[in-house]
Amino acid sequence: MTSASTGHSALGLDGWLSDEGHIYPLKVQYEDTDAGGVVYHANYLAFAERARSAWFSLIGIDQNQFLQGGMAFVVAALEVRYHRPARLGQELRVVSQLSRMTGVRAIMDQNITDAHDHLLTHIHVQIVQASLGGRPCRFDPDVKTKILATMPPQNHEITVSTKPALSHKRGH
Repeated sequence: MTSASTGHSALGLDGWLSDEGHIYPLKVQYEDTDAGGVVYHANYLAFAERARSAWFSLIGIDQNQFLQGGMAFVVAALEVRYHRPARLGQELRVVSQLSRMTGVRAIMDQNITDAHDHLLTHIHVQIVQASLGGRPCRFDPDVKTKILATMPPQNHEITVSTKPALSHKRGH
């Protein structure tokens, strides 16, 4: 169910923003685990990807619109550290926080924790906007503005101009 006025989930399925960053709750399902009921290592990356997509949706970035325009948001690099296993039926939180942004990269830390706030997995990820052919480009100004609004100003390596661009045409 979505709100007609905003297009956002009326049930909070995209999580929420807090002082910690974006919070995305989930519950470990049978399909997420191996035969022993432990989350398969690659599924932590899927949890983090879902959280990033939900965060984009929550702040008003429509990934479908970008795909239709020939652009996508892709992972350029990531580092994963596993601390504790998650198990079948556990309630988890993916806490995503942007640590830095440049003109072409958004650098994010994502922590997957259990209901007792124990750190299970830490993921450090760099996201870029790229053409569907794989060529990275500068972030769309609207996307940049929405992302920068979610992070402390001291972490901005770029600014968003509110003035119209100057014309480079010269009179004769």
